[in-house]
Amino acid sequence: MKYLICLCFTLLLIATSACSEQTDSYTYEQNQDDMNSGGHEMTSNPDRYATPRQQTSGNNQVVMHRIMDTKRNMVMSEIPLPANWQLHKPTTMEDPAISGPGGVKVYYRMGGQYTYSQDPYTQQIYQQSGQPMRAPISAEQIVVHELIPQLQNNGMQFVKQYPLQQVAQRNQAYSSKLFKSMPSQDSFDSVGSEWTDKNGTPVLVIVDLRVNSGQGTTFWSYNLTALEASRNHFEAARNALIYGIVNTRDNPQQIQAYNASEQQKTNQSWAQHNSRIQQNQRNFDRQQQIHRSTTDAINNSIMSTYNNSNAASDRMQQRTINSINEEETVTNPYDGQQYRVGAGANQYWMNNNGEHIESNDAFYNPNRDQNLNNQDWQEVVPE
Repeated sequence: MKYLICLCFTLLLIATSACSEQTDSYTYEQNQDDMNSGGHEMTSNPDRYATPRQQTSGNNQVVMHRIMDTKRNMVMSEIPLPANWQLHKPTTMEDPAISGPGGVKVYYRMGGQYTYSQDPYTQQIYQQSGQPMRAPISAEQIVVHELIPQLQNNGMQFVKQYPLQQVAQRNQAYSSKLFKSMPSQDSFDSVGSEWTDKNGTPVLVIVDLRVNSGQGTTFWSYNLTALEASRNHFEAARNALIYGIVNTRDNPQQIQAYNASEQQKTNQSWAQHNSRIQQNQRNFDRQQQIHRSTTDAINNSIMSTYNNSNAASDRMQQRTINSINEEETVTNPYDGQQYRVGAGANQYWMNNNGEHIESNDAFYNPNRDQNLNNQDWQEVVPE
């Protein structure tokens, strides 16, 4: 069972990544009478699973399990789950994030990541960079068009799917607490889908969809949460997991620290952006050359709303922004922060004050430059 689940979701991840041409990421849901006839029907009253009841914990005490922000060494959130369930830090694709008695195993996977815009200029930029666009679809359609073909081809039998409105509301509530550098409209959708493997073992797959629209462009992605358990334990495990997701408690101090960090990055990015624009204007005045206009920066924290779990999507968006603004992204080795520098130089050097030097002289080393007051500089490479 463990091998089959990992194999199916690995193949699904490869398929969706191939469609969106994006890299991997890691983050912490139709009833049918006859699948061969192609009928897909939504089950009614799905959020009953989000209400605490006796079978939710399987007659086992529910306690708060801590989820840590290892970067800041702080508690990120607490999730109510049965006391005999354990949270893990997976080291391979086969390792569950949560495990418990009765064969309970929970896996987290990144699904597809896509971009869509009706702006001709943005469409041209993406076409030139080889990145396809795709209009958003609902979480229900993701199950029908993405999961069912892939998982059935690998031995999984679809049973039913149903909306999980309270899970979507929980995701939206968490996202609303996070800092955003640009105005945007976010929408969330979640469904639960149930399956059986070749041995008849039940499986739950939750699809969490996020759609972010702003500045004429829509970024959307979805994550998968898979639960497997023995037949006798599946219903209680399913209810316990959904209840835990809906009733997760966030740590306001961790959110405050995260928001402060993101706001600082945004301020630095805008300061560098404005400085470069001013320098370009001075060059235009001196040299009487036409200087190229730049576009507004797009929110660099868009796919971070799931506990820093969408970093790959952010990197993809930043590469596009950098190509538009003629910028490169470098990481300061002194503080680990990312900075924007002008594109086109052969070497970049940074000091512990966040200052950088661009050079096209392969023999130049600012550490030997007496005009720089013996500051310590390290060479950095654009990402």
